Amino acid sequence: MKFPVFKAFSATLAYLAQHAIDLLKALWLPALLLVALQFYAFSPLFGGFIELLELGENPEPAAAASALGAIGKGTLVLIAGSAIAFPMMTVASLAHLVRGDRRTLPFYLQYGGDELRVLAGFALLSLMILLISLVGALAGAVLSFIIALLAPGARSASDGLGELIANLAIFWFRLRLCVLFPAAIASRTIGFGLAWNATRDRVLGLLAFWILIGVIVAIVAALAMGPFLGGLFPHFEKIGEAAADQTAIRTAMIPLMQELSKLFSLSNPSFPFFAGALYLSTIVTTAIVNVAAGTAWRCLTDRGAPAANAGETRLAA
Repeated sequence: MKFPVFKAFSATLAYLAQHAIDLLKALWLPALLLVALQFYAFSPLFGGFIELLELGENPEPAAAASALGAIGKGTLVLIAGSAIAFPMMTVASLAHLVRGDRRTLPFYLQYGGDELRVLAGFALLSLMILLISLVGALAGAVLSFIIALLAPGARSASDGLGELIANLAIFWFRLRLCVLFPAAIASRTIGFGLAWNATRDRVLGLLAFWILIGVIVAIVAALAMGPFLGGLFPHFEKIGEAAADQTAIRTAMIPLMQELSKLFSLSNPSFPFFAGALYLSTIVTTAIVNVAAGTAWRCLTDRGAPAANAGETRLAA
């Protein structure tokens, strides 16, 4: 049975419009925690990267250790903060859609079994993607070696082919598990088996659905963040022009990191506007992606609105 692409897309937009206030109540506090952690962590993180890049190819060990310490601190804060805020945001925006839970408080602030299952699912998904990447890299290396023996002039093309195959495998795998979190929340399990079975033979339809959702998310992100990130593109161009020249790449990376660090600095005159745009973008894009995943789950499993939500139109797969 085909995935109802346009029905799922229209149902996603309808739910977002009908429950915009509820989603805002659910997301504003965990999103605030996440954005605050990002501003706290990114400053030492980018500062550490700048310090490390400025040390050159053969840095003095003590200075390198100091820079790596700053990078490690920022990274750990981001990981720990995301492990708290991301599951909260996921459950807050999906519990009503997939399970019919209703909340009366004007905020969401809890961390229980649902959040732990989402975190476990995310960790396992990330590990499996890493394994696929490693296997893909190994397969690409073997392919490159074989082609180099048979046709030495095609070696560079084979390198790109191996990377493409690995990326396609990861993309397909993510599509197969794109409803992992709704499945986990609906069933109160990690959700892997349920999500995998639900998406069988529906990959092409899900691809079309997520392309439509991706267009909406890209527009929202561009409108919110575009005015602040436009100055980064010249730096990315210089990095691209550097090709394989490591010294040129390092030189081009320094001003990019400085620009990023400036964005997250309290002393930046545009800080309040950037912080507000990042916060708004985080709430809206999170709501869109999670509602889309929840709607896809209901379509894939032929589940209508939950009992506590019986007034909504039934979604047929």
